[in-house]
Amino acid sequence: MPGGEPGQVIDARFELRERLGHGGMGAVWRAMDLALHREVALKEVRPPEDATPATEAMLRERVLREARALARLNHPNVVRIYHIVDLEPHPWLVMELLPGDTLQSRVAEGPVPWNEVIRYGRDVLAALRAAHEAGIHHRDVKPANVLLREDGSAVLTDFGIAAVADGTSLTMTGSIVGSPEFISPERLRGAPDHPAADLWSLGITLYLLAEGVSPLRRSTTVNTLAAVLEDPVPPPVRSGPLGDVLSTLLVKDPAARPTAAHLDAMLAMAAQQAAALPSWQPAVPGTRPTPPPPPEVAPTDTTRSEAARSGRSRTALVAGLAAGAVLLASGLAAALLLRGGSDAEARPEPTPTTDPTVSTE
Repeated sequence: MPGGEPGQVIDARFELRERLGHGGMGAVWRAMDLALHREVALKEVRPPEDATPATEAMLRERVLREARALARLNHPNVVRIYHIVDLEPHPWLVMELLPGDTLQSRVAEGPVPWNEVIRYGRDVLAALRAAHEAGIHHRDVKPANVLLREDGSAVLTDFGIAAVADGTSLTMTGSIVGSPEFISPERLRGAPDHPAADLWSLGITLYLLAEGVSPLRRSTTVNTLAAVLEDPVPPPVRSGPLGDVLSTLLVKDPAARPTAAHLDAMLAMAAQQAAALPSWQPAVPGTRPTPPPPPEVAPTDTTRSEAARSGRSRTALVAGLAAGAVLLASGLAAALLLRGGSDAEARPEPTPTTDPTVSTE
């Protein structure tokens, strides 16, 4: 299905100027609002060529739900929506234009100074608190979904797979919605949406920014999902005053995580400590850290036996997740928008490329 073209006018009002990004099912455009004479962002949402009528209907409803979710939020750290153009064959969202970088491009340069990580964290946390108070769970907090204003403040965007309290589910039974390395363990196990799941995703995001390494990313999506369920998050080594915050937040049991208010207080305290400390910098400018190797322990008969049992358990787990991956490949790709990249290999790079988003709920 053809997409927009530069110079095209949408709904007799919005002139497409420049395509800012695109993926398999849409694009984001810089556009001019000819009525108000201001630049805006137009989010074009197109079903894939082989989409079924059911998939097309689900995707259209996702777009409408994102618009409604954003319309319920009036917060400086949430991207603003201005209008929705509900045209055939696909809808468009008219949104605030944020010409700055994303946190994903920011961390591509290497670890981010502690004071910046803390500031970004508090901004995104403020956005999440506003969303949660409105009964909205974002479900896909990650660096690619956080934009930066010219003043350096962070703005949470992409509410396309958000869960709205009392809303109708738009996912197939048994599927998971989110991005593999950022999704919370409890959501992966099928638990109901809860603010603690978004806070976990925020914690993984802050860990990546501060450490320069994604703690649970593995060589494949399935292994990444298995790591989210089973593997402990490695203790931070480069996060300075953020280390205790991350260790407290990134625990598997959601009931043991701090509340949003407590987390904000912890980040505020870390900010005070960071102001009095020199930020960690890579030994060689432009280099990126690699995860520290696990400690070597001489195997014993007991550890060999435990390893064998663990291996069998992990094999069963991975097999179950692989079945979910088949479900993903068979038609839930409609949950993806502007993600790009391959879902097959998600290698543990210090700075991730475009993150795959799974819809396996």
